[in-house]
Amino acid sequence: MTATNVQWELMLEVLQSIRSEIQQQTLLLGQAGTIIAGGQYVHVPFRGSEIYLFHKAFIDAGGAPHENYKTLLEKTVGNLANRTQKGFSAQSFCKYSDKVDPEAKDNVKRFLQKMIRNIDSYD
Repeated sequence: MTATNVQWELMLEVLQSIRSEIQQQTLLLGQAGTIIAGGQYVHVPFRGSEIYLFHKAFIDAGGAPHENYKTLLEKTVGNLANRTQKGFSAQSFCKYSDKVDPEAKDNVKRFLQKMIRNIDSYD
């Protein structure tokens, strides 16, 4: 019986060391900037159609040469939040392509022009 108990104790030690290693790796990944499920969102003041325009313009300008619209949306929109929604799904986000109106285009243009002016002012 004691040999069996010793084997169980060894097995428990191994499992506990594996558990602590997994916890350390998870902690390191979290500190490295990996987004952890649990509500970390980037809050933006834009409506869905405006966010869609930003993504479309970014891809069309060659900002992510190895991505297409769908893959970029899958990687980013789930972590965005605005006044009305926290996190978007890439599949449902495509509906915003139908909601792009002249006002959304003007808002995006003004924001991008403001970014350009800011870049010009940097030393």
